[in-house]
Amino acid sequence: MLKPTPTFEHQLNFETQQYLAKGCRWFSVLSFVLALVIFFSKLYNNPESNWVFTTFSILPLACVSFYGALNNFLHARNYKIDNFNRYYRFIFALILCWFTVCNMLLLEAISAQSRIEAILHLLIFSLSVALFPKRNIFLFSVALLAGYMTISRAFNSEELFFPIVKMMCFVGVVISGQRVMEKWFRRAVFKDVENQRLLEELNQLALTDGLTKLSNRRHFDLMLKQEIQHSERTAAPMSIILMDIDYFKKLNDHLGHQKGDECLIKLARLLKQQIKRPRDVCARYGGEEFIVLLPETDLSGAVDVANNIKIQLNQLALKHPDSLVSEFITVSQGVAQWHSGMTVEQLVKQADDKLYEVKTNSRNNIAYAL
Repeated sequence: MLKPTPTFEHQLNFETQQYLAKGCRWFSVLSFVLALVIFFSKLYNNPESNWVFTTFSILPLACVSFYGALNNFLHARNYKIDNFNRYYRFIFALILCWFTVCNMLLLEAISAQSRIEAILHLLIFSLSVALFPKRNIFLFSVALLAGYMTISRAFNSEELFFPIVKMMCFVGVVISGQRVMEKWFRRAVFKDVENQRLLEELNQLALTDGLTKLSNRRHFDLMLKQEIQHSERTAAPMSIILMDIDYFKKLNDHLGHQKGDECLIKLARLLKQQIKRPRDVCARYGGEEFIVLLPETDLSGAVDVANNIKIQLNQLALKHPDSLVSEFITVSQGVAQWHSGMTVEQLVKQADDKLYEVKTNSRNNIAYAL
């Protein structure tokens, strides 16, 4: 059975989850590396600094970023395709850890303001790449970082106008770039969904009979081969029913091909109503021939199904003014059960031989191979 094509919104949420999971992991690796660089540069450049204070300031960032680098965000508990809360929580925790590191740098030296701004610029740019599919998370993160930069500049510097304007310009450029990337991302997802839909339609055309909407012969042979392999492994019974509409050529000649097509469609609808188990397959096998695959069904069960089809078709009472056996549409049926070692061709031939036997001797009847 073919998988249904996902909707655009579902696929967009799925792809967003995939990208954010990778983005958070990438951002975590970057944060972890930066934390190590800051730690060792502090020890190297200021050997007399309080290394205990430095360690405890950087340790939360190192732990959270290390966790994010190893964590698979797609395997979260209560995972939902449209739930992005875990990304909000993680990014918020990581940004708080960065605030701790920046505060540590400011407390040790007011002159570290320029380095802090360089770090925050790098973080904002990195977040624009890591979080661009979800604008809310991205804007939330940028607002926190930009707000912190403004507050730190207000408390630690007399010059405010130029740094704030520079920050606003930088954030504006990043947000503009994020919007362009988001449009590209949505367009790429839409194109992928369309490709999947077209592929499904092509598969449907390749495996479905255009008139009756049943499986075609190619699909039936494929499913029959799979069921034979299954029966070989499990020794489960499996049967098929091959049927042919009696005097269908006379019906076409008398009423026209349009009426003949309507007859095929109604018979196909009847088969769909009678053959309902998930693994059962109804197919149009030839012009007026239909075939039914019945896994986990022995010969007596298949004969019961054939009799039920015959009864239901009689109750449907489709007129056949030129039939030699009835005033209504009837079918001849050949039933065969698979036995170990039989191939697809041998099983179908056995059912076909029984069908030929019915058509030769009586019509509107059922024959089966013992």
